Amino acid sequence: MVDFKKHSLYKPMEADTIFFQVFTIYKNKFIPLFLSGFIAFFFIQFLTYNLGITQIYTLSDTEEMMRVLSGVMGKMGIIITGTVIVYGLLNAFFVNLILKSDDERKVASGELFMDSLKKYSIHMIFFLLLSGFILALGAIAGIFIFIIGTFVAVVYLGTVLSPGAAIVIAEEKNALEAISRTFSLTHKNFWPALGATVLFLLIMILVSIVVSALMSIPFVIIFFDNWKETGNLLESLKMQNYDIGMWTVFFNALVSALTYPLYAIFSVVLYFKLKYNEDQNSIAIE
Repeated sequence: MVDFKKHSLYKPMEADTIFFQVFTIYKNKFIPLFLSGFIAFFFIQFLTYNLGITQIYTLSDTEEMMRVLSGVMGKMGIIITGTVIVYGLLNAFFVNLILKSDDERKVASGELFMDSLKKYSIHMIFFLLLSGFILALGAIAGIFIFIIGTFVAVVYLGTVLSPGAAIVIAEEKNALEAISRTFSLTHKNFWPALGATVLFLLIMILVSIVVSALMSIPFVIIFFDNWKETGNLLESLKMQNYDIGMWTVFFNALVSALTYPLYAIFSVVLYFKLKYNEDQNSIAIE
């Protein structure tokens, strides 16, 4: 168990301090976060590319796309299973690394990874699966109240479940216990948590837009090259002309490794703010 009151993140919840701490941790822990993320995401992207899943995105004919899709369902099952496992391992390592950053005894990243693998990875994988299932149910239920209902359900559940990954490790809970705990912890200070989560997601949307613009640069170059060669605008827009091979594997892994750690960091920071407020409320009641 983490000694909460001695941790540097154990402070009142204020929006500006939350984001300052998120990006401070990101900067201070950038190398192990980025390298481990890049290795994990490169593995996923490499596997996806070599199993031929990416060829679906190069097809413009619907019938051909469905034919190819039916032939790779088994491969997609492998990709989905591998992705869930990798994300679970990565989340466990990220959260463990951030939580243990205040320990007086400096622990090597390799040792932290093995600790995360042995003690927390299974619980984290099941937590991610349960969270995804709950979010999907919420989104489906929201459809019956039109699009606004879906949006409200996703935002609500996203806020409630945000500190869950940190709870799995900080309080050493299994997946079901972490789900229950994250609901009770977040509801005690729901509106500040909602504000912080929405603001964080808006920032990440902005980051995603910038990243998407950067990712589109190679395709823009290929488009103009094709247009120069063919002189035909429609021919230049065909997706089969945009297969840039292993370069996409590398770049997608790079982008994911740069952005994904921020979600794990936010989970830990938000958890400590909620835990601080919970403790202060308990003291006030006593």
